Amino acid sequence: MSRVRVALFSAIGGALTGLICWAFLRSLDWVTDTRVAHGWIVWFLPLVGLAVAVIYHYFGGRAKGGTPGVIEQAHTFTHGVPTRMAPMVFGGSVAGHLFGASVGREGAALQMAGSVTDSAARAARLSPSERQILIAASLAGGWGAVYGVPFTGIMFTLQVTRHHRWRALVPAIISAAAGRAVVYALGYDFFRPPVAGPHWTLWLPIAFCVAGIAVGLMARVFVGLLMLLKRRMALALRWPPARTFVGGVATLALMVLVGRDYLGLSGPLVTQSFAGDHIHWWVPLLKMVFTIVALGTGFVGGEVAPLFVMGATLGATLAPGLGTPQPLMAAVGSATVFASAASVALTGIVLTVEQFGWQMLIPALIVGLVARVVAGRPGLYIAQ
Repeated sequence: MSRVRVALFSAIGGALTGLICWAFLRSLDWVTDTRVAHGWIVWFLPLVGLAVAVIYHYFGGRAKGGTPGVIEQAHTFTHGVPTRMAPMVFGGSVAGHLFGASVGREGAALQMAGSVTDSAARAARLSPSERQILIAASLAGGWGAVYGVPFTGIMFTLQVTRHHRWRALVPAIISAAAGRAVVYALGYDFFRPPVAGPHWTLWLPIAFCVAGIAVGLMARVFVGLLMLLKRRMALALRWPPARTFVGGVATLALMVLVGRDYLGLSGPLVTQSFAGDHIHWWVPLLKMVFTIVALGTGFVGGEVAPLFVMGATLGATLAPGLGTPQPLMAAVGSATVFASAASVALTGIVLTVEQFGWQMLIPALIVGLVARVVAGRPGLYIAQ
């Protein structure tokens, strides 16, 4: 009976995750269009960041644990995922994107998935062991819903819940499939740029190894600087909302210096990378700086989407020098920067194949494994 209950609530949690992620994705599309159409709105970023941070500081409770908190409960269950996490991260992420913070969307999706799934399990009085499995499965549901990549979500769950990964496998499959199905049923489709398979030569594996080294270094620098900024801000400003206000001011200062391309999700940079447009070498570095400033000072959101942008633009800048097709390098770079930063190399390989096709398997293996070694530990999600 326990397995039946877990399977049932995996489906329920996945469906709820799909519903809330569909609303979240639509909201992100709307706020991005609004910010582009009304450029003056970004000047309110420090005040909005301050307001969201005040709400989190005084009313967030355990919701302040964010994505690492959800992974921790999937790894070692203690108290579950608070119900308030879902609405708070939804509102905080949408507000951040509306006013230009360089944050992602998967962090919000994983937190919302864990929150709604565990809330349903808590209401049904499921046991702590069942709730732990459902929280682990919800991670797959979040990936399946917010990016339309259920197999990536399943692999992510298996990699971050190592103590009971096989108990979570079937629930993760159910949750990921349900989340993806609901989002697609509601009419949301995901853009998948076509990428041709590699034409193998003796040089190409070497080029992929060089790209893997560059990707791993970027992941290592990103994680190191992000953790450093968080520590320095905590020492310099004891009141957490003040850090977010400073981060908003710093983002505006950067915007004045280098432009608005690095605000929000920066989707056009990814489109240009896959289209073969020339990408300057400083583009991935500037996107990294904007993202570190936003996440390091407390803005709500995720790391994955900005890391996708960094990886795609990094691959695009490396392609001419390595003599490889730009879309190919953008494709292998986009997922592997995230995967090496988060210490989930297999997840990055699955994500690359799921997004761009089986012809990308060998390139993703080479780049992903080299990058993982270069990036080292620890990763973004220390709880795993």
